[in-house]
Amino acid sequence: MSIVKHQHGGNLTLMAEKYGLEPEKIIDFSVNVNPLGPPEGVKTLVDNWISYVSVYPEPYCDTLKEDYASRLGISPESLIFSNGAVELIYMVMQALRPATVLIPGPTFREYEIAARAFQAKVKHFRLAPEKGFLPALKALMCAVRGVDMIFLCSPNNPTGNLFPQESLGQFLDFCDTRGIFVVIDESFLIFHNCRQELSAVRDIMDKRNLFVLQSLTKFFSIPGLRLGYGVAHPDTIAFLSRFQPPWQVNALAQASAAEAVQDESYAYNTRTFVEQERKQLAAALSAVEGIKVYPSEAPYLLLELGAALTAPFMVDGLAQKGILVRDCSNFAYLDDRFLRVAVKNREKNRLLARELTVLVSSGLQK
Repeated sequence: MSIVKHQHGGNLTLMAEKYGLEPEKIIDFSVNVNPLGPPEGVKTLVDNWISYVSVYPEPYCDTLKEDYASRLGISPESLIFSNGAVELIYMVMQALRPATVLIPGPTFREYEIAARAFQAKVKHFRLAPEKGFLPALKALMCAVRGVDMIFLCSPNNPTGNLFPQESLGQFLDFCDTRGIFVVIDESFLIFHNCRQELSAVRDIMDKRNLFVLQSLTKFFSIPGLRLGYGVAHPDTIAFLSRFQPPWQVNALAQASAAEAVQDESYAYNTRTFVEQERKQLAAALSAVEGIKVYPSEAPYLLLELGAALTAPFMVDGLAQKGILVRDCSNFAYLDDRFLRVAVKNREKNRLLARELTVLVSSGLQK
């Protein structure tokens, strides 16, 4: 039996060993976490971590549910917290056991890996780069016929584009009438200034076959703690919860989530910062000969390299300078001409643009 490998960004230990680098000196553009770092209140909690490891955490995050439900305008019964949003992807597969899953791609690989882990047949739907990786509604409706579940990622990873809002309601109605379960991954929507208007959370009470995933680890820059949540109709959450063991979210993660969400200035500064720096970085990289930058609504950019360049060449050359970027060749429908880079601060973004310019120039001259 073949095993599908989990290939993601952020493997500092492996890359440091491979290139003889000190991990703390690496600038990691391969992971999409908040470049501002954790909120100050979370840093204080982490400094006092010992008080959180000698007691059991709340088994089902009831306090967090109350807090976040009031902020989202939903009932606590519509929420489920998890040890990272990825855990919920596997949980929904285990609970529903769909025979066939549709995955529009390129997108996050874990959807397919989870589907195959539970013996589901995977049906792919190509999102064309020449159309901005946006799905045509009629074509998507045709593709979803006869499947049991579909995964949508908005903003999509690695492309950064949102699912067309003018089509979302119609598509959800289409799936609802046919009993097709829709999982919408909004892990990066929290970075968006219009997140509330764009979120499918508003549709959960009318659509019992809708499950919305959201991540907190990326926005609050706490990926090592692992924390995410899912939103759905209370009946759907009640069913899915039967497949989640107690104590899945550790005490420090729960305390950090409760503390972080109180810091409204941190949230505002993050969204403003990411939007400004993304625009600056996109402009700088678009000026580099041999690189095409795709529009993005997320804290990262997808780059397409010219014919004379390859992702492995760029990854290797940048890594030798202590800079990590994401080779996107293992995403469906992408090849070794695509890279993904996260948004960092102005200084680091300028460094990336300079080093990319040098590498592109040397690659084109070969």
